[in-house]
Amino acid sequence: MHMNLSSFRLDPGSDLSIAGQIRARIALLVADGELKPGAPLPSVRTLSHQLGINVNTVRAAYSQLEADGLVRTRHGVGTIVLSGSAEHLVPRSRPLGSNTVGVLIAGMDPFYLSLVRGIEDVAAEHGTLVVIADTRDSPALATAIIRRLIARGVDGIIAVSAGGMDGGTSDRRLGDRKAIPPIVHVDQPDRKGYSLLFDGEQTGYVASRHLGEHGHEAIGLVSAPLWWPNVKDIYEGYMRGLREAGGRPLVSEVDAFTIEAGRTGLVQLLDLPDPPSAVFAPGEVLTLGVLQEARARGMQLPGDLAIIGYADFPAAALVDPPLTMVSVPAREIGLRAMQTLQELMAGRKPSRRRTVLDIELVLRDSCGSH
Repeated sequence: MHMNLSSFRLDPGSDLSIAGQIRARIALLVADGELKPGAPLPSVRTLSHQLGINVNTVRAAYSQLEADGLVRTRHGVGTIVLSGSAEHLVPRSRPLGSNTVGVLIAGMDPFYLSLVRGIEDVAAEHGTLVVIADTRDSPALATAIIRRLIARGVDGIIAVSAGGMDGGTSDRRLGDRKAIPPIVHVDQPDRKGYSLLFDGEQTGYVASRHLGEHGHEAIGLVSAPLWWPNVKDIYEGYMRGLREAGGRPLVSEVDAFTIEAGRTGLVQLLDLPDPPSAVFAPGEVLTLGVLQEARARGMQLPGDLAIIGYADFPAAALVDPPLTMVSVPAREIGLRAMQTLQELMAGRKPSRRRTVLDIELVLRDSCGSH
């Protein structure tokens, strides 16, 4: 058998019918990837015997699944799982709603703490449960998690710096019920639907422009992959600032937001024939990695190397030297994201689909005297 029903217990007292419970369980197995497209379901008679129920009840559950586009039944072949899209996973019975929202973050980075607190502050006002999931910078994992959240009946989703499905799909309908819950995207410039953004282009611009004003010509960038949409905007701003300051770009792309990646990025830049005298690192932990590698090499800051990081965090003012950082309103964007989602969950359409929040350069000693 290809179905894992070892822990499945029917609840005769549930408001959901027995057929509905079977349908919901199979939908979760599909959403969780335990039942792959093309996998056969047990025959009606086999499953009814295993669960100790009437064959017509199982037949009704399979009919619901087929009507939802999750399976297909053919005479002589049996019932086969289909590669249904997310709206097919929506629970059939959610009369009261779950008052639960899912929040996707791209990694366990300190950057997200203030943002998530903003989300939770607004959620608490409405008694809403917040479920947080780490997508590990993987669009494929983000899509898989969104499917699992939808199958479990969440009322809305906030995707922060995470790929996955687009919020525009929440406008579609399946029959007489909503296809998927509303999705609000944060820090994802390429997304349609409702989104809130930091001004990435201005972030890169003010950092490189300021370093240029300190007299630096070779200004390095230690960055996550430039093709990531929220990184691409920062890179474009970095290049604009260099052009205005007459600087020379030196870019090191790393594959993750980690301290080790920050160290690796600085190593690559310093190994160049003409290394930079200043570095911009768009990421808290990347900035700490750059600082750590510079210290390990015995470099004097900012004399041997000037540093600007992104985004500001409490420890940035405590290290030696204190780090100049581009600050973003993380908690504010979390508040606004949850407020937007609450409006969408209530059936209202906020007037602004796309909101861009300003950034600020916080000057400290790591880039020179001011």
